[in-house]
Amino acid sequence: MAGSDSLSLRAKEGLAELKNVLLGSKIETSEDKLFFEGIDHSRYFFRPDAAVFIKDAEDVGRVLKVANKYGVCVSVRGRGTGCSGGSLPHRGGWVLDLSALDDIKIDASAWVAEVGAGAVTADIDKAAGECGLFYPPDPSSHLYCSIGGNIACNAGGLRAAKYGVTRDYVLALEGYLPSGEFARGGRPLRKFSAGLNLRDLWIGSEGLLGVVTKAFLKLAKRPEKTRTYLFAPPDAKSAFGCVSAMLRAGVMPSILEFMDAQSCVCAAKYCSELSFGNGRTVLLAELDGSDEQIDSAERDMLFVASKYAPAPLIARDGAEAERLWLIRRKCSQSMYEIADSKLSQDIVLPPDKTAEFFEYFDSIGRRHGVATPTFGHAADGNYHIHAMYFGSDAASAAAARRVMDLAIEKCISLGGAVSGEHGIGILKSRYMALQHSPAELEAMRAIKRALDPNNILNPGKVLEPFDLEGVSPLKGVHLPWDK
Repeated sequence: MAGSDSLSLRAKEGLAELKNVLLGSKIETSEDKLFFEGIDHSRYFFRPDAAVFIKDAEDVGRVLKVANKYGVCVSVRGRGTGCSGGSLPHRGGWVLDLSALDDIKIDASAWVAEVGAGAVTADIDKAAGECGLFYPPDPSSHLYCSIGGNIACNAGGLRAAKYGVTRDYVLALEGYLPSGEFARGGRPLRKFSAGLNLRDLWIGSEGLLGVVTKAFLKLAKRPEKTRTYLFAPPDAKSAFGCVSAMLRAGVMPSILEFMDAQSCVCAAKYCSELSFGNGRTVLLAELDGSDEQIDSAERDMLFVASKYAPAPLIARDGAEAERLWLIRRKCSQSMYEIADSKLSQDIVLPPDKTAEFFEYFDSIGRRHGVATPTFGHAADGNYHIHAMYFGSDAASAAAARRVMDLAIEKCISLGGAVSGEHGIGILKSRYMALQHSPAELEAMRAIKRALDPNNILNPGKVLEPFDLEGVSPLKGVHLPWDK
C-alpha cells in the first residue's frame, strides 16, 4: 500500500532543505530502496516519500528539526524484523534508518556494552562472549534484529523468564527528542536516581517519544555450559501442568518453550528431520550453569516432569541440541503448510489461566474452521498464537480475523496482555482500548503531546486505532531472515 503518490509542496521544500543540512547521512528516493524501507516482518507495505540512512547520529536531530518545520512525519527503523508494523510509514513521510549505527564497545571491567542503535543483538552477545560475558535478551530474530528495535518494543526472547527482558539490561540511553534536541536517559552507572526516568519512558515507547541512537547495556557472566531437553507430553493440558509443576518446584530453566501439536505437525511436514515431534505437543527446555548446577536442576526437573511426559530426549552436545532446537526454529515458516496467510499475536497469560485460554482458543478455531497453531515462551506465559487463512478467500480471512479478535478479548478478560515483546505498532492498536482504561490511554496521549506537539514521530500508531480492512500483507517477499 502506498503512502503519498506525490509530495506536497512543503514536503518537497523540506526534502530539499534536508539535503543541505545532513553531514554524512544519505537520502534515498529510488523505488527499490523505498520498498525495503516500507516493509517489515509482517509483510505489510507502505511506501515512504524518502528514506534517510543515518551515518552520523547528529543527523537524527537535523532530520527531526526539518520534519517539525515542514510538518513531515518520521518513522524510525532498525532492521525491519518487527512483527507489529511499528516502523511502517503508513502515512508516508520519511523513514529514518539507523542500521548503520552499529558500533559495539565492551567494557569488561564494568560489564557494560556501549552500542549503536543499529547493532545486531547477536553481535552484541558475541562481542560480550569474547570477554567471558553475556547479553541475555535473545529474541528469536536475534541474528538480524537491532538493539534499537529491541528497546523500542522492550523485546524479551527465549531466556526472558530466567534472565529478564531488554528493560532489565538498559543502563542508559542517548538519542533525540521529537524536537530534534539531544537527550540522555540515565547514565551508564549501576545506580542513578536524579530526576524523572526518561530512559524507561523511551523503552517500550515504539518510537513515539524520541529516537534512540546509543545504548549502554548491562552484561552478565556467561554460563559455563548448557544442556537441552525435549519433552513430549500427550497433550497441551499435560504440557501446561508440567510447566506449572516445574516452576512450583523451584526449577527455572534458562529456556522453556512450548509447541502445540498443530505446530509440530507443520514442522514435521516442512522438515523431514523433525519426525520426532510429529503429532505431539512438545516442550523444549534448556538448563545452564556449571556441571554441578545443571545436574542438580536436571534431577529436580526430570522428577517433576515424569508425572506429565515420557522420559525426554536429552542433548549431550551442541550438535544434538541444535537438532532438537530445529523444531522450534521451523515453527513459524512451517505454518504455511496449512494456509498461505496468518494473523499472529504474542499474548501473555497468567499461569493459572493458560489451560482455560487454550481450550477456548482451540474451540473457536474449530468452530470457525480456522487452524490455530501456537508456540511460545512457556515459563513467562508469552505465547505466539496464530490464525491461518487463505489470502485470496475473503471468507477465510474474515474467519481468521474473528477468531483472533475473540482470542484477544478472552486473553485480556483473563488478566492477560495483548503483547509481551512485539509491541503494538499498527497491527494491534485497535486492541488498546480493551487493554487500557480511558484514563490510562489519555495519560499516554498527554505524554505524547507534551514531547511531540507536532505529532511527527510515528503518528497513527499504538495510541490510535488502525483499520486493517482492505489492507493485506504482500505475498512472495523474501526478507533476509526467511530461512
